[in-house]
Amino acid sequence: MNLSNYINSSIITAIATGLLVIVGLAQVFVLIAQKKQTRLELVIEYRKRWQEYRRYWGKVIFIGRNQEEYYQVIDEDVHKILKNLVDATQLEKPTIWANESIQIVCGLLSEICYQVLQGQLYVSDAYSIFGTELLRHGKPLRILLDTKYNETLNGYELDYKHSRVRKELQDWLIYHDGIRRRCLILIDLLWAEAVRLEDLPPFDIKSAANAKLKTGKLNKLRAFNETYRLNGIKSINLALKMYFFLNNSEYKKYYNRKGINKKQLEKLESNWTNRLLRK
Repeated sequence: MNLSNYINSSIITAIATGLLVIVGLAQVFVLIAQKKQTRLELVIEYRKRWQEYRRYWGKVIFIGRNQEEYYQVIDEDVHKILKNLVDATQLEKPTIWANESIQIVCGLLSEICYQVLQGQLYVSDAYSIFGTELLRHGKPLRILLDTKYNETLNGYELDYKHSRVRKELQDWLIYHDGIRRRCLILIDLLWAEAVRLEDLPPFDIKSAANAKLKTGKLNKLRAFNETYRLNGIKSINLALKMYFFLNNSEYKKYYNRKGINKKQLEKLESNWTNRLLRK
């Protein structure tokens, strides 16, 4: 082979290699675009389902709260209907309407959490589905998900039948512990995202951060272990990502760049107080 042929062959090889690189990059961009489109479609579908399930969501919060509490998802007429349904509860029979509601609502929350822990959705995607609506009623939902909460709420003693229906839902969640865990994980992830975006009142952020001085590590381990359980060793990076993401809702530590700056939180709290006083 003479020099001219060798040069021509090298040029052709270089061009072919370049074309292969371009094709490879194009395929990567196509896959990224497809994944983004899939995420968008999932968000739209879940947002639609969440809106459709509002009547069930209202029933769940009604059971999680005391009957006389001001903050409810449902309007006054539905509230009265549910109170009558609780009063008419037969203790020897299951409460169908309440069980149906917890299964539908927690089933959806668990499914969305499953998608997040598999990397099919980002935490920000899940947050765009719920916003702060879910978090505003996080405490009554946690009362159902976590039986460590007391049977009294905001100073009110629960009606016996109301308490009995609540325990019925808690029992269902105990028997479906995977769903219960994933619901708790989703709430923790959404709360961390809301804190990161400063979408919550500083008083609530501070109160939760103080509580997480005791529960924070347990919450992070729960998210890590569930991610690992769902995906195996291949998901170790995603599991660590979920673990450290929850630092957003805790006080910042010297070894962690994420987290709540206490001085900044005090400034936010002062600004909120001043705005409230000016009303």
